[in-house]
Amino acid sequence: MSSTPAPVTAWARNGRTTMPLPRFGRSVTLEQAYEQQRDNAFNFLRLCFALLVMVGHAGVIGWGPGHEPVRMLIDTGGVAVTGFFGLSGFLISRSGRRTGAVRFIWHRALRIFPGYWVCLVLTAFLLAPLLYWYEHDTLNDFLDTGSGPLGYVFHNFLTDQRQPDVARVTHDAAFAGAINGSLWTLKTELTCYLLVLGLAITTLLRRARWTVLVLGAVLLAVIVADTVRGPVEPGPLADVHSIHLPVLGWYLLFYLVAFGLAFVLGMAADLYRAAIPLNDALGVAALLLVALSLWLGWPLFGPFLVAFVYLLLWAGIRLPKALRRIGRRNDYSYGVYIYAFPIQQALAIFRLPRYGWTLYLLTSVAAVLAVAAGSWHLVEKPMLRLKDWTPRHRPTVPAQPTVPAQPTVPAQRDGDEPVASPPAGAPV
Repeated sequence: MSSTPAPVTAWARNGRTTMPLPRFGRSVTLEQAYEQQRDNAFNFLRLCFALLVMVGHAGVIGWGPGHEPVRMLIDTGGVAVTGFFGLSGFLISRSGRRTGAVRFIWHRALRIFPGYWVCLVLTAFLLAPLLYWYEHDTLNDFLDTGSGPLGYVFHNFLTDQRQPDVARVTHDAAFAGAINGSLWTLKTELTCYLLVLGLAITTLLRRARWTVLVLGAVLLAVIVADTVRGPVEPGPLADVHSIHLPVLGWYLLFYLVAFGLAFVLGMAADLYRAAIPLNDALGVAALLLVALSLWLGWPLFGPFLVAFVYLLLWAGIRLPKALRRIGRRNDYSYGVYIYAFPIQQALAIFRLPRYGWTLYLLTSVAAVLAVAAGSWHLVEKPMLRLKDWTPRHRPTVPAQPTVPAQPTVPAQRDGDEPVASPPAGAPV
């Protein structure tokens, strides 16, 4: 197998240059594969990850921790969220390199906050009252519980989940205490965005990209050391539980390191895209390593992340064309992610799990996809149209100099000299 990128012929299709992968065992670079086209399966992969989170949560939400009727062989939710962070690191790094700081913040805010804020409002003022009425047959005390809907929106406004429930509507649920237990990862995602912003502002993202490799190596070393000390379950990082960062607040330490490493690996892949080969042999090797890691569990967790991020990038270009079309125009993945937990929680409170895991999961997926479609078409997509918006500055019109009135010019008579024309701009 040759590790040197092979020359590749590009062709034009629908006005867009397309760079195909050559035959098995030969390489193109990440830059060749992604720079000149958007024909990739990233949106499809993200949708799959969002649905995979639902699969992982179904048993826990429907029956409670430790009582799941279908035991997952792997942590599907953890794998899916890690995939989100790996892809996000690759894409957000590109955005950080290509846009200014203000535009970068504007783009990221438009993608995260409008859909998130609407989700908070709908959860607090539509879903929670419905659940409260179902449980109490009245709404008389809904606003007097000390953890009402206004507090839910206010305390969680910037993704820091300081109020997990609304009016204790999940107090008696199988998974009690949280009406939307998935939203905590958004804060870690935003923290990774701040990392990109800081590297971009300090020009390290362009002029000292090796700093990203150093950061990735440090995080990888921490993960490997933690895995060695706790080979079956997460080690001391998980025992610490949480860490407080100045200004940013509290984080779950283990997931901050693990998800942060996936994000940084995605960043490194983007920054060194011209030097990273993308070929089928390496893609299959990454797939086998990931499968081995998932089968063994934590011992290969560090290398698993490296292989997993490479696998995602390879799959993004190698999946069939039909799958690459999914989500190209309408990306429902974010809506699925932010609405899945509250809808699954509501269906569990309505006792749908008594009809079985399969029906519960399929009903949840159908309901979530419908709501996610509404979120995309009514909130997310209209807001994303504002990505290129720029405040208009009213131009300053210089004052016109005052021109003295001209004397009346008598009509020219035969034999008179021609009269000079008045100055330009003067009244005539």
